[in-house]
Amino acid sequence: MALTVILAALSATLILSPLVYATVEIDCTECRHTIKVIPVGTESVGSTGPLITTTPADLMIFHTGSGKIKNGWLLIVLNKPTYDALDRITINGSTFMTKADFVLIPASTKKIPPSNANSATGYPGSDCRYEVAAVKSNMEETGNPIYYGYKFFLNKIRVTPPNYFTLALEFTSPVSSVKALVLALGRYEHTMLSVGPECVTPQPFDACSSFSKSTLVVPELATMALVAAPFGALGFLRVAKRKK
Repeated sequence: MALTVILAALSATLILSPLVYATVEIDCTECRHTIKVIPVGTESVGSTGPLITTTPADLMIFHTGSGKIKNGWLLIVLNKPTYDALDRITINGSTFMTKADFVLIPASTKKIPPSNANSATGYPGSDCRYEVAAVKSNMEETGNPIYYGYKFFLNKIRVTPPNYFTLALEFTSPVSSVKALVLALGRYEHTMLSVGPECVTPQPFDACSSFSKSTLVVPELATMALVAAPFGALGFLRVAKRKK
């Protein structure tokens, strides 16, 4: 009887071991929506839409999971009027991105950013990708061209305290319809016990911000009526009040 129990236990162990390893592999490649990049003093509302603020925007970035996130990048999406008139995007007064950092998203592209790495720019590729149709929907730009760019921002994204920064859009000509969706990407620092073959360099992003943990930047002169017109029908967005 005892021998039967031991053999049964060994059989169960052999059966479960591959499942445990498979879980580790999935944990290394799945995308966690634990990063927030939102206006200072606000919390995301709902589950599908970004918060709205004005430019310059006082923002904070942090993550809500356990562990540390390294290699934090910002992914910014612009509507066509914003792209056409853009001079540069600054962070804390210094140039962060220029018009040359943005490209048109082709009609054939279904998801952004690219999954493959780019050694020339240091971009590691990403397991976290956004449906272009969903991006356009959240920007109220369905059927219109949009542009996007991504760039390294922080070595590490902390749980607490957040990193605070001011992002501003600067233009070469007047533009009435400013829309810039600010998202974030990063990579969890996996322990040796959780590292599988798929986690070897290059290590693609496996953490990002969801739309409800992101920010949509509109003009400094935007009125409540302007905000209500294109975005009010969505119902799940909240206008962020900037601290003076």
